[in-house]
Amino acid sequence: MPREPDDVGSPTRAGMAAPARGAAATDPGADGTALIRDVVGVVLTHLPRLVDQLVEIVQGAEHPYRRGGAIPDADMRRSFHDNMAGVLRVFAGTTPDGPEAAAVPRETGRRRAEQGVPLECVLHVYRLGAQLLWEALLAEARSRPPEVLGHLIDRASQLWSVVDRYSVAFADGYRAREAETRRSDARRRDAVLDALLDGRGAEPAVAAEARAVLGLPAHGRYVVVTLVPAPAAGGLPRAPRDALAAHGIASGWRVRADREIGVVYLGRAPLRRVVALLQAGPRGRIGVSSEVDGLAEIGTGYRLAETALRTLPEGAAAVAVLDDRLPEALVVSSPQIAQRLAHGTLARVLDLDRAERDVLLDTLEVWFGCERSASRAAQALHCHRNTVLNRLRRIEKLTGRSLEDDRHQLACRLALVALRTLPRTAPAPGPGDQPRLATS
Repeated sequence: MPREPDDVGSPTRAGMAAPARGAAATDPGADGTALIRDVVGVVLTHLPRLVDQLVEIVQGAEHPYRRGGAIPDADMRRSFHDNMAGVLRVFAGTTPDGPEAAAVPRETGRRRAEQGVPLECVLHVYRLGAQLLWEALLAEARSRPPEVLGHLIDRASQLWSVVDRYSVAFADGYRAREAETRRSDARRRDAVLDALLDGRGAEPAVAAEARAVLGLPAHGRYVVVTLVPAPAAGGLPRAPRDALAAHGIASGWRVRADREIGVVYLGRAPLRRVVALLQAGPRGRIGVSSEVDGLAEIGTGYRLAETALRTLPEGAAAVAVLDDRLPEALVVSSPQIAQRLAHGTLARVLDLDRAERDVLLDTLEVWFGCERSASRAAQALHCHRNTVLNRLRRIEKLTGRSLEDDRHQLACRLALVALRTLPRTAPAPGPGDQPRLATS
């Protein structure tokens, strides 16, 4: 087995040495060019042997190049031959140095990217091949009169300059193909996610593509997440895909307009874990659907996530889980009916000046939150129990209905949710009055 080339006799070192065998410094003019071309011509006839050497070296050292690996043997030998021959011919000046000469390494780079060979691995093989060429040139020059070796050493930097340009062309081709692959993969992922969000997850072809491209199974527990960044976030944040993956939760993400949509496979993970990860992630409004069963229901999950998102006010930084905000979801799903309910139930209260209106509405909401206990509501509002009762009687007088009436209670509760969730249900502000904004 031939030895792997080392730095002995490398052009970097040889170029620093004095001319061999006491030869005088030579002028690399026409005679020198002819001598170099003659040496290169002989080395070109030895290329099959050099290719065999390089194949044996890399198959024993570089995993992607091993026999039966990612690169077919014929492809490997052809690329070694064509690239080494190209370097030699450009070095000798028999092939113009330019775009045509760079086509071979650029195409090699594209193929290696398609084959999944790491870039650093192939560049290492390039250096090994260049070292073999240099040793072959040195051996041939040393078999000739001393001035030939002098000419070769004088032009060593030219050889490595050609090798560098070939390496750059190879890397350019590799990265260009890699970028094309990434764009193609991104388009494929987006197409699969679009099909799922459009409700086509029950189609066998879509389910198979989701498994192949996103790693998502056809059946199991899923939620859909919709994320809109807060204005202060400075644009669309990176999806929390990495945080979810770190906890063994698979997901696929798709950007649509001003938001990012995620299809999240829960598996056996509790929903609360996903919610906690979302809360620790990018700032903004985040809607989370109810759990849905399998890819066939992702379209439904998407609509539920959007509904959950709409229960949060613009500019909020919070996570809304649909199942935790069903009254709000009911309101935003039928905003016109919710507005009519709010104004029909609390019209005369809403017509009051802002100060009195807000006091009565806040008291009513706290009273409901305290399970209709006037004493507990008074503690929460930092006032006397009788004050709470007086305010409640004032509301009954304005609405014309008793708060002991179950149906009226339900209407009041939903009206409060509508006022909190839909800002437009609030009455128009008077002079100097600020509109009553929704709160989360």
